[in-house]
Amino acid sequence: MFSISNKHEEFFDYLVENAENFHRGTLIAKDVMTNTANISMYMKDIAQLEHTSDKINEDVIMKLCRVFITPIDREDFYKLTCQLEDCIDLLHGSLMRISLYHIETMTPAAVDIVDQLELMGKELKDIFSLLKNIDKNEAELMERANRLSKIETEVDNIYRREISRIFNGEMDLLDIIRWKDVLGTLEDTSDEVEELGNIIKEVTMKYA
Repeated sequence: MFSISNKHEEFFDYLVENAENFHRGTLIAKDVMTNTANISMYMKDIAQLEHTSDKINEDVIMKLCRVFITPIDREDFYKLTCQLEDCIDLLHGSLMRISLYHIETMTPAAVDIVDQLELMGKELKDIFSLLKNIDKNEAELMERANRLSKIETEVDNIYRREISRIFNGEMDLLDIIRWKDVLGTLEDTSDEVEELGNIIKEVTMKYA
């Protein structure tokens, strides 16, 4: 049964909550970068975070099926919430690979990429907090979404330099396999965040 009593602006709150979850995930990743000895504890934390995010996403989708009036089109909410969950899933996948491959020492490049992802997490928290008032915050939303693209470019630069380094013939073959996969998943995470920023720009231009 459809609900038409209000515009259900709490949908934005769900997005803010999962943006905060992504940022918390990046902080967990930063902890992993500095202390792999506690990787099992960190994996429990990130797995719980992913579970919570999945549940929020499911709740949003179920509620979209029951609500008639939404602040923005339901398909736009759907794209935003699913893309945000994908970002969290990929971040979880990155840390899972570090655990599965028994990596004990981080490379400076991996640390740098995670630092950039944490900056992206901060931006996402602010962006989704601003999204409830698109008209008022149009300029800032566009600026922050563009900032995500700039951060993603920096991640690409770090990634390319590091891939070139690990294939220079000095690294053990197993380490090459491990790091190529881990770095690739971290870079994929930044790509997904940039794509989320592009969706945010589309939504902003559509409703501002």
